[in-house]
Amino acid sequence: MSPEKEQELYDKYPELFQNRLLRPSQSPMHFGCEHSDGWYGVLSSLCFMIKQHERNIEGQTKYKQKTDPEYKSDYTPVRFTQIKEKFGGLNVYHSGGDDYIHGLISMAEAMSYQICEICGEKGKPNKGGWIKTTCKLHMRV
Repeated sequence: MSPEKEQELYDKYPELFQNRLLRPSQSPMHFGCEHSDGWYGVLSSLCFMIKQHERNIEGQTKYKQKTDPEYKSDYTPVRFTQIKEKFGGLNVYHSGGDDYIHGLISMAEAMSYQICEICGEKGKPNKGGWIKTTCKLHMRV
């Protein structure tokens, strides 16, 4: 992804991208989001939904006592460990989260197979060779 788009996400969701500050030997997130700008919208929406879910959990637990059986102290905030293109689709590796977060990430990854990685328009994976999801304009001949 372009440095400008990446920085926009880093500034808006610093907690999710904390691992980018680690050394390369500690986290592949150090290398940034390894895909083109077309999936920026998918990734931005994913980040928004993750943070919204975490705000909801925080709101639910804010007024509960630790002795309450519904106290969700076991939730670990999401941290991305790697985001890249693989076999024509978006792959988001992370730590933390819960089943809802896993569902959001699975949905974002599935959506990427229908969105051009280059421009963000409707696309599909090519057949043969290096698999890349593109629109007709960016399709390799």
